Amino acid sequence: MIMRNLGVLGSLLTNRSFCTNKSNVLVYNYKTKTKEPLKCNKLLTWYVCGPTVYDSMHIGHASCYIKFDIIRRILENYFQLSVFQVMNITNVDDKIISKARALNIDPLKLARNYEVEFIEDINLLNIKQPDIIARVTDFIPQVLNFIQNLFDKDLVYSADDGSLFFDTTKYTRYGKMVKVPEIVPHMFKKSNLDFALWKATKPGEPSWDSSWGPGRPGWHIECSAIASHYFGSSVDIHSGGIDLLFPHHENEEAQCCAYHNVDDWVKHWIHTGHLHVGDNIKMSKSLMNTISVKELLNSYTANQFRTLCLLSNFKNDLEFNDSTMDVACGVLKKLDSFIANCYAHLNTYNSKHIPDITLLKKISDIENDILINLADNFNTSKALNLLIELISIFNKLLTVDFHFNCSKLEVIQALNLVVKTLESFGIDLSRSKFKSDAENSLVIDITVNFRSKLRQLALQSKSGISKQEIFELCDNLRDELSLANIIDSKISSIWRHEKIQAKKN
Repeated sequence: MIMRNLGVLGSLLTNRSFCTNKSNVLVYNYKTKTKEPLKCNKLLTWYVCGPTVYDSMHIGHASCYIKFDIIRRILENYFQLSVFQVMNITNVDDKIISKARALNIDPLKLARNYEVEFIEDINLLNIKQPDIIARVTDFIPQVLNFIQNLFDKDLVYSADDGSLFFDTTKYTRYGKMVKVPEIVPHMFKKSNLDFALWKATKPGEPSWDSSWGPGRPGWHIECSAIASHYFGSSVDIHSGGIDLLFPHHENEEAQCCAYHNVDDWVKHWIHTGHLHVGDNIKMSKSLMNTISVKELLNSYTANQFRTLCLLSNFKNDLEFNDSTMDVACGVLKKLDSFIANCYAHLNTYNSKHIPDITLLKKISDIENDILINLADNFNTSKALNLLIELISIFNKLLTVDFHFNCSKLEVIQALNLVVKTLESFGIDLSRSKFKSDAENSLVIDITVNFRSKLRQLALQSKSGISKQEIFELCDNLRDELSLANIIDSKISSIWRHEKIQAKKN
């Protein structure tokens, strides 16, 4: 059996535990245009095409990374796969150089500033950071080694200015991911399909020495060199936006197959659809219709935007407008309200109902159906619809005083399913007002009950402890709770929360 070369990854995973279970997950593969069983070994290797850091991330980019984050969480939380993820940062590029020149700033400093902002933004959106974030400028030796390998295989030629290009006419399998455009003459390349591996230096640009002269990496080579450094001759998942399918991913696949002497370098190519902003228009910096992450969060929460992403399949285009966000906000509110109702029921209602076997089976069936749909190309939209179906069943059991007409067991089972599902999708329930209020209620109940029991103990105590001292402790606790607007009765364990009213002018 021939084992694949994992590059330096093996040494990074010495203390990492793995799941050896084979998943039954079906994933849409753009290369084959079909859904295929997810193939991976004892860990799943995943390379994500990261940002070119010449400007702030807009929500079109954000939706892409959120969708990948959702898929990663599903693989980890539902199918117990150990995922090792690497993302590149393109920190030297024509756009970076151009903007830095306009602002009279060092290109690498400009890139570093936007890289820091990018990390801040993904944290704000509750996106799990990759295991490794790799800047291209930290991998120049790997890039040069990669190019030399292709040069030795007679797949590289030099242009008049000293730049190096991959010769697509000599790689016979070029175009296996998409139907490539017709070959036409080009001013300085042998073919219009050939792509730069090494760009010869120009005045005022960052550059590195090489045996072919000073220059910097081409765009496509950086991902190939970085991914090959960590994952070697095979990558389980390689992902990016659909606009990267050609030429970027086609070029990556071509040069990596040539470098590693393999027929296929990536097992599963995953691409997300575009984000549109009205009239089916793609969000793009070139169209000047972008919305930054921080601008988004001035109007909506990270949970609400993530819910929008969950309501459609990752590979489909996504419409962002008031109407679609109203739907997403409505769905999230319904889920949050159900969670709050469950907590209120469990904290305050002493149900005398016996467990309903039929209702418990329905909850179990919905949980199983969620798993089946997530295994079918990560169908989160259907999973959310199943949660809404569950909530509709329980809402029919809701009484006028907001208690469920069933036993606590069914409420606990349903609550656990909803909470587990949302948290597995990356919905941060700690930011949920409804859940926070319900949990605060529980804390308050515990505190007030403690005070009541302590008072009773003081009344019954025959020891030398002063009852007055215990009473004073209880009263102090009551007074301190009042600082948080929690008003506790002086004679019993009854409390109320007084909201501070805004003063009118």
